[in-house]
Amino acid sequence: MEALLTHSEDDDKPDTARTPHLLCGSKFWSLSSSLGCVYLAWLAFARLSSHQFEWPNDVWSILAYGVWVLFLLVLMTETRCFRERLLFTVLLANFALALWMATAPNLHPTTAQTARQISLALWVLGALYSASFIFRPVPVADARARRV
Repeated sequence: MEALLTHSEDDDKPDTARTPHLLCGSKFWSLSSSLGCVYLAWLAFARLSSHQFEWPNDVWSILAYGVWVLFLLVLMTETRCFRERLLFTVLLANFALALWMATAPNLHPTTAQTARQISLALWVLGALYSASFIFRPVPVADARARRV
């Protein structure tokens, strides 16, 4: 109980003063992002291999894609790290593509196939780029509020 009552000066700092990074300093989130992108790339590849080019166009899928787009837009405003913004832009592009394909289900099959191929490429790019966060340290110029 005593630990809950203790107060440190670091608790008074606003969140933006602590660190501008969401992924760079955490191997867990970088690995999670990479594994998520690998899984979604595998799903995209499986759909391409089995010639399933249609996108789900039910209300729940459209809402889910919309929530992901909004979530990624918010994440982009929460970080000041260029590397993280670039990753969020790749993921945002993929979910925006999925949202567009889900809301326009009567497209030509070659358009759907091309969209699936673009989606696969974006997931692979996201997986590789987020894996690079595991091995690359936080840039010195961006490292803020390091604890002494």
